[in-house]
Amino acid sequence: MVKYWRFVKDEDTVGEKLLGRNHHWYYHADITQQADTYLVKVVMPKGGMHNFHRHPEMNEIIYILKGTAEQWVEDEKQLLKPGDSVYIDPNVVHATFNAGEDELEFLAMLTPSSGWEAGTIDEYENLPYSRYRQN
Repeated sequence: MVKYWRFVKDEDTVGEKLLGRNHHWYYHADITQQADTYLVKVVMPKGGMHNFHRHPEMNEIIYILKGTAEQWVEDEKQLLKPGDSVYIDPNVVHATFNAGEDELEFLAMLTPSSGWEAGTIDEYENLPYSRYRQN
């Protein structure tokens, strides 16, 4: 059996700017082909979000590092603070919103890497998710 490991320093992460958030990829198929788990630190400014979506073939664990997350899983909402986490099965709709006055930082771990090709499916325009956060 081949043994594999890789150290990644914060300054060596691969950055990705998206609407409402910034990703700092530590482990991803383009970075580490041998790893079966993706790890990304997400930084959301005040008002930032990752609106309702699902990962058809990957499960996800979200772990809050800093700030307050308004975390939705299907029709359930909870406020998560540093040290809190949530596990989400594949194909389960979820969303994360920065509910605080400061930046929100969290780690997201997704697996298996083979599920990446199935993509991320946006659901925020579809019922019932389009009704959950109406003002």
